[in-house]
Amino acid sequence: MAEGLTSDLLWPAFCIGLLCFWIASRNLSNFTAFYAALVKVLIPLLYFAFFYDGTWTFLDDIGYQFQGKKMLELGYNPITALVNPDGLSNLMFLSGGRHILYGWWNILGQYLFGKYYYPPVFLNVFLTFISGYFLFRIAHLSGFSRKYSRGLFLFSLFHWEIVVWSSFVNLKDILVMTVTIIALYLILRLSKQLKLYDLLSLGGIVFIFFWIRFYVPVVIMIATLIWISLFQKGWRRYILLVLAAIGSISVVFFLGLEDTLYNLNRLDRNWTTIVLGVIRMALTPQPWSIEPAYTFLFFPSIIHWVLFLPAIWGGWMLWWRSREVKLLFIYLALALLLYGAFYDLQGPRQRLQITPIIAWAQFHFLWVILKNQRPRIPLKAHTS
Repeated sequence: MAEGLTSDLLWPAFCIGLLCFWIASRNLSNFTAFYAALVKVLIPLLYFAFFYDGTWTFLDDIGYQFQGKKMLELGYNPITALVNPDGLSNLMFLSGGRHILYGWWNILGQYLFGKYYYPPVFLNVFLTFISGYFLFRIAHLSGFSRKYSRGLFLFSLFHWEIVVWSSFVNLKDILVMTVTIIALYLILRLSKQLKLYDLLSLGGIVFIFFWIRFYVPVVIMIATLIWISLFQKGWRRYILLVLAAIGSISVVFFLGLEDTLYNLNRLDRNWTTIVLGVIRMALTPQPWSIEPAYTFLFFPSIIHWVLFLPAIWGGWMLWWRSREVKLLFIYLALALLLYGAFYDLQGPRQRLQITPIIAWAQFHFLWVILKNQRPRIPLKAHTS
């Protein structure tokens, strides 16, 4: 429940605000970075201080909070929970499987800022600056100007869906979204120049996915194979194809052939159902049918519907504007097809991991519209 502006609440807001300012100031002016960080931390600060009443909570988030609290009560910290065999087994037991990363995220948040619901939420706010930073890097890598890339950075920070999911609820989807953007950035870096550091970093990112959402790297690798086959030229194309193929095989090997086949058999094979699922996924949630626990999505859903067709037009313009951006939209299409084939995965939470790509399409449409607006010619003053 709301507890007012306590010191326990102000401390994580202050610390996370400093980290957000540090990340933002790398690409924005100090003035803009300061106010961006201030507004971003004020949203959850005011919410948990005065408005939090448990309405916007789910079974998953309460479970994540319990995992962090229980592990700390057992005497573990964020390091020993991973390196201690008993700690890792306890964390896997509490998580009900190998998807332990967000449980560990709650250990980290509660270890740093207290055994409350909100510490991981403030950490998620920081993650939005990380994902925005790498989205900026992707845009700049794709040939867009620094001014454009800065605008995209700010737009992603204050995108309505990213703001509400990162500010009000303790769920893992912001972390999945951030790791996804980093993976796509590293793939684009490798397409420009093969560096061992980037290759090892990508391997580390793929490894992280196994502990939070195992199927995402499969979709990323397939998207990479398609993108390289269609749009990459020169001798580097064949090296990248081999690396992507090895990565795809490694993912299947790590998951196990039996588990992989089991999940493939769960796919809906009716194309009519899949197409309807893709449409449902793309338009969820509908403003007129939002459940009480999701009412924080009411205004974001209205904006999403209003900008749906403009986003398609913006995405079309982006597709023809940049070869690198094509990778993101291929991944977007594959993710929508995957979710369209799984009825249980067609919620707004799952769409969050592709929201930065949708946000870019929306931003590009708005950027083009505003850029092409001709300045009004002032009327001449009448003289008597």
